[in-house]
Amino acid sequence: MINAAVYQKLIQVAKARKSITYGELAQAADVSADGDDAMRVVGELLDAIADQEVTAGRPLLPIVVVSGRTNMPGGGLFKYAKRKKLQKGDDMAFFVAELTRVYDFWAKAEPPAG
Repeated sequence: MINAAVYQKLIQVAKARKSITYGELAQAADVSADGDDAMRVVGELLDAIADQEVTAGRPLLPIVVVSGRTNMPGGGLFKYAKRKKLQKGDDMAFFVAELTRVYDFWAKAEPPAG
């Protein structure tokens, strides 16, 4: 099940050509868990959104969510991309290319219905 508030927040961030930290997204999602539990919940929300986007043929929207320490997505995103055969090459090259695809797509796209 897709969390509509999280999905809309990610679209808003992508349209603005920005990124959001996992902590900021947890707050936007109203995740009340702490530490590892909160990150697990956020990860599950992002996986569901990623599945939806891949199925619809859109770029990987969760790429806009980054660690506040590294300004890069967490390892889970790269594992997901490799598992789905979306990523070829190293993590940094994939991050830059996919982030550009997301920004370009959402700059001109309307949010999908539902």
